[in-house]
Amino acid sequence: MKNEFPDWVALTPEMAAEKLPRLVEEAESAISKIENSEAATYESFVWALDDATRELWHLWGEVMHMLSVRNNEAWRKLEEDFQPKLVAFSLRVSQSEAIYKKSKALTQRETNPTRKRILEKMCEGAELAGVALEGEKKARFNEICARLAQLSTEFSNSVLDATKAFKLGKDGKTYTIDDAAYLQSMKHCADREVREALYRARTTRSPDNTPRIAEILSLRKEMSSLLGFSDYAHLSIASKCAPDVKEVYAMFDELDAATKEISEKEDALLGENPAPWDMSYEAERLREKQYSYSEEELKKYFEFNETLAGLFRISKFLFGIDVEELEGEEKPSVWHETVRVFAIKDNGETKANLYIDPYVRPGEKRGGAWMNEFRNRSVRNGEIISLPLSVIVLNNTVPGEDGKCYMPMREVETLFHEFGHSLQCMLTEVDEEDAAGINLVEWDAVEVASQFMENWCLDERTLIKLPPELKAKVEAAKNFRAASACRRQLGLSKADMDIHAEGGIPEGESANDVKNRVFKHFGMNILEDDLFLNAFTHIFAGGYAAGYYGYKWSEVMSADCYGAFEDAGLKDDEAMKRVGRKYRSTILALGGSESAWDVFIRFRGRKPTSQALLRQQGLLSH
Repeated sequence: MKNEFPDWVALTPEMAAEKLPRLVEEAESAISKIENSEAATYESFVWALDDATRELWHLWGEVMHMLSVRNNEAWRKLEEDFQPKLVAFSLRVSQSEAIYKKSKALTQRETNPTRKRILEKMCEGAELAGVALEGEKKARFNEICARLAQLSTEFSNSVLDATKAFKLGKDGKTYTIDDAAYLQSMKHCADREVREALYRARTTRSPDNTPRIAEILSLRKEMSSLLGFSDYAHLSIASKCAPDVKEVYAMFDELDAATKEISEKEDALLGENPAPWDMSYEAERLREKQYSYSEEELKKYFEFNETLAGLFRISKFLFGIDVEELEGEEKPSVWHETVRVFAIKDNGETKANLYIDPYVRPGEKRGGAWMNEFRNRSVRNGEIISLPLSVIVLNNTVPGEDGKCYMPMREVETLFHEFGHSLQCMLTEVDEEDAAGINLVEWDAVEVASQFMENWCLDERTLIKLPPELKAKVEAAKNFRAASACRRQLGLSKADMDIHAEGGIPEGESANDVKNRVFKHFGMNILEDDLFLNAFTHIFAGGYAAGYYGYKWSEVMSADCYGAFEDAGLKDDEAMKRVGRKYRSTILALGGSESAWDVFIRFRGRKPTSQALLRQQGLLSH
């Protein structure tokens, strides 16, 4: 059994630059052999394909990780030099007619459901990668893919640089617009001039991304046309859980109707026509007044290490796992001294390993929070070949002089959220690596496991010592401005879909014009010169293009999952363990071996409905 950890000390831009050409050449040679072989079984075909490219994709994944967490000119130069080659190689494999034909033939004969799904998804992936294109169309498709990859990198780097470049000093304090600092400043800084300056800087970042957005959207539309789709929205939906684009818009309409009047009442409580930079500040003051506690008061109960221990406790209670930190000689190498490493154990046996990179590093670490996987579970002929290895990256405030980091509630929820992603990666029981963990989980269902874990932040079984009266206030405030928060997500999701849909950007308008109109419909208070899209890395430098709706689509499913625990009785320990083990054996264990829709039905016994979400957010009774 391999329990592989990358050697982060040895991984340098120079080492990668030396190794990548050889790995590409070896992968090319191995792929050619597979194309020319008489591969007749799943093992001799799919396993051989995985083996042919594994080392290459592992190294490239580690390079891309370093770009996200230790970004500098050397890593950027390496990506600039090699990304076109890797995109070309990936397309060469995806567009291989020989591999496509072998996949098709094996799909007809395969009887194992998981393997059959893997083969079907291979065929679908090849079709969406242009395997049927020929001549000039194929050449143009490949040009588009290479250019989109380049634009994505440029977009992300622009946002990182713009965020790093802004600093505002006043009264002996320095303000920044990185994720960790900005949200807190907007909620708690009493100086209105400072808030305005921060807001304007944050919402007008990266003006140089405007032409990139136009080019990205144009190329995506052209790519869709080459593949026979009317627009990029339909291309995106083709590989997702949602049945079609109409169903996505139907969800928007349903949640729009359910939240409109309530959100208007919520906004009216903030005063008459508050400026955009006043919204968070006034909302926080209102929440403090209505529920008699401040975020600063709450924060002192959520010290990072204690919160992490609480997260591990509730995970043990629900899913029966132990999380142990690897320290001293047991600890493998890491990319930064603050990174920690953990083993996930079940009855004493290591099931997976996890890195956590907790703190903000402005200028070298991408904003936001995310989970990724470096290795996946693989079992061949009864032998475990590799264990899952995942990473959680956060942007929490750096610990103070006392060595402690105190987390606002949003950061607590984020930690639980990302650990939910990791659990789906780490607790998979699927033997085939191509469907293990989150592999093949549809993109609009990949947030189910993560959003589900957010429900447990305040559970008493975490043993986080929150005074009962304060906990009662926090729970009472759980749905504070819930309708407005929902509408903000709808605004982002619908703007994303609209700019990718046919006719979504009318003649003479820009993506920004469409976004402004959508945001205003959903009551989002913005300035005329708002450039939110210019820093919307999820859809222009991530995997969420025409798929940001997936957060809401997943939220409906995750709320319904939590509904199973509510139905069983949240105070009943035995019932919670019973439902928790069922959740683990379905949602967490089955990964992409079946469609997310079918896995949900296995757990819940029926299709998902939006009722649980509306009920939990206090939106049903209105």
